Amino acid sequence: MKFFVREWSEDTIVLMTEMGHVLAYFSSTIEALKAYDEWYSYNGIEKKQDVTVQYLNPDTNYQNVAMT
Repeated sequence: MKFFVREWSEDTIVLMTEMGHVLAYFSSTIEALKAYDEWYSYNGIEKKQDVTVQYLNPDTNYQNVAMT
C-alpha cells in the first residue's frame, strides 16, 4: 500500500492512502512516519513502498518529498 504524509496546517499532519483516505491525524511529520513504519512492521508480508511527504508552503502549494 502506498502512503502519503501531508501537512494540512502548521499543527495538523495526516497519514493517508494514495486513494485519499485519511488514516490518522498527527501533530508532527515524525509521528506520522513512525506510524507508517509500525504498519509495515505488523504487515511484514507487504512490500514496503515509498512514502511521499507533502509539506505545505506559505503560498498553500505542496512540495513533494519521496522517502523510503
